[in-house]
Amino acid sequence: MLLLSASQIKSTFDQGMQAMSERRFTEAVRHFRQVISAAPDHAEALFHLGRILIAGDRASRAIEGLVRATEVRPEQPAIWQALAEAIALGGDAAQEADFVARLARARIAVNERIALQDRFGALRKGSRPQGGGLSPRDMKALVGLISAGNFPAAEAQATAVLKRFENSAFALNILASAQAAQGKTVAARANYIKSTRVDPKYTEAFENLGRMLLQDGQNVDAATALRRAVILAPGRVPALVGLAEALTRTNEATAALPLLLRADREEPNSAKVLTALGNAYARLNMNDESEAAFLRVAALTGTGMPLEARTALAMAQSRNGKDEEALANLEIVLAEQPDNPVALGGKASVLQTLGRFDEAEPLFRRTAELDPLNGETYRQMLASHTTRPDDPILGTMLELYEGAQLTDASRMNLAFAISKALEDVKDYGRVFRYLDDANALVRKTLPFHRAQRDREIARLKEAFDGFDYHGTTIAGTSDFAPIFVTGMPRSGTTLVEQIISSHSTVEGAGELSKASVGARDLLFPGGKPTTLASIAPADIAHLGHDYQAYIAERFPGAARITDKAIGTYLYIGLIRLALPNARFIVVRRDPRDTLLSIYKNKFPEGTHPYAYDQIDLAHYYGSFVEMVDFWRERVPDWFYEVHYENLVADPETETRRLIAACGLDWEDACLSFHENKRKVQTLSIYQVRQPISKGSVRAWQRYEKDLAPMLELLREAGHITD
Repeated sequence: MLLLSASQIKSTFDQGMQAMSERRFTEAVRHFRQVISAAPDHAEALFHLGRILIAGDRASRAIEGLVRATEVRPEQPAIWQALAEAIALGGDAAQEADFVARLARARIAVNERIALQDRFGALRKGSRPQGGGLSPRDMKALVGLISAGNFPAAEAQATAVLKRFENSAFALNILASAQAAQGKTVAARANYIKSTRVDPKYTEAFENLGRMLLQDGQNVDAATALRRAVILAPGRVPALVGLAEALTRTNEATAALPLLLRADREEPNSAKVLTALGNAYARLNMNDESEAAFLRVAALTGTGMPLEARTALAMAQSRNGKDEEALANLEIVLAEQPDNPVALGGKASVLQTLGRFDEAEPLFRRTAELDPLNGETYRQMLASHTTRPDDPILGTMLELYEGAQLTDASRMNLAFAISKALEDVKDYGRVFRYLDDANALVRKTLPFHRAQRDREIARLKEAFDGFDYHGTTIAGTSDFAPIFVTGMPRSGTTLVEQIISSHSTVEGAGELSKASVGARDLLFPGGKPTTLASIAPADIAHLGHDYQAYIAERFPGAARITDKAIGTYLYIGLIRLALPNARFIVVRRDPRDTLLSIYKNKFPEGTHPYAYDQIDLAHYYGSFVEMVDFWRERVPDWFYEVHYENLVADPETETRRLIAACGLDWEDACLSFHENKRKVQTLSIYQVRQPISKGSVRAWQRYEKDLAPMLELLREAGHITD
């Protein structure tokens, strides 16, 4: 608990209010959390923090604080309203039931309490709209015209009706829907908004507005409208799915997930809901769950499974290592639609991960012909294609970039691809013109907060500090002996894993987050920090056994596996206690080359938010070094450090040392790692299938002027000296 005097609490709260009024929300959150830490019953700080979290699509995180605020100030209707919104947007069935039970004890006006109760009861799927004097017969006639697809007649009839009943929210909604169906989106938007102003509780009008905007690619505005629809009717499935889709498109799949789980409870046999759920899981890299959702679609629809869902199922299967099943499903789609660009691109990407580059490239090129404005196709293809000066693809991409009407996402992907092609043809002077554009576009939708990273590292060090690592033995641990390969992205971790997994007794498992996530959950149960010393030994032992069971299910029969989860270095001490026979390999590389390589690449959706800004990159690298240094001071014998530059300069000597550090007998196959046919899904998909090379050492020197902001910070921090 933070110790503050009464005057300091007031001052900190006032600073939070000022920051909130100026839309400096990150700063406001920090101030309000300081107040709450010092005064846990400060209802106003709890309330305003909740409002910020709700507005930032973090409603699930707002619930606990708002519940506490209602306990402190049960007479404040605004707090109850905020809690209702948080639960509508981020709550589950138990939280809904708890909210309704709490309302019975609320000291607010009866009409206000009943309205909130009805939102989670009689009106949870929507309310009857205001007809404004329009008769039920006339309303039915308007609906009939829309249902029949006679949109011009519906528009004309609704216009006529509104001359007599100008305050009919229902007629305005019908008019807008008819206009939207005819492509008159400007007029439709205006009339949907009029409808919601006439009847601010008209869920369907908010929902229809949101879905029109979603179809038009206006995802942020769509989310605003659909968010209101869900707040008004938390059980309305089309609104839940629409809002989840808008959030998923704007890299907020975490906020989308509780909405889709609720929709699945409301309609457990809806292929549309399950498809959206599978897509959200995919965005969150929850590949087992994604595959399971799409398999439920398959079970519901059989041979009539929608092709879009079958394609998504195939990609989930590929991410789970079921490549033959994935390719079989893609062939089903392509048999029916040979020119389906999503399925063609999906097949190309599966073949690419398997190292079948010659088969993948023509499929990528055909996908680009069919869908030329999709920049992701070019970026994916360039990952395993070396552009030559006579290759027309560079000119094609440059022409598209300068002349086409591209979405931000396509422009970003295309800019990454162009920068890669320019580097291939050694036109280094133009690379950063596109690379900076690409990174700026990602960062616009994926901000990184350096202060938050600092707090995370500080909490981890505090949780791990003061523990007797060498003097503590955990009873009942697993004897499983995985080999964890960790380090910064683009530092050579994939190369090191490829070398180790070329050993006859080792299977490369790729990037698995199971151990790291399990360790994090032990240290921060429910998001609240604890210490390693306070964790029950049985729970630590369970972490290891749980990980072993997870690996056994995914890789049956594997004697040893490599796990290349990037974030393992954060939890070395805890994971080693849980798995005392595990080996840890920390890969280091010149930070200038590491961070340049990160900056040149686009990572999976929502991951590595620090990767798209030079200042953020330098800062994040410092936090990596800080944690490795922390473990080196306490358990230097628990991990082995590989330096990329040494490895490529003297491959045999360094590889022999590496294999010995893994506790393995030497095998010559480890020097022929590039012949290893295992599946690779990282950005190093092409490089690890080539013989070892010094070509990327000191690559940063080509761009020294372009990298000046990052290099200056690295020098100031002492991470580089030359």
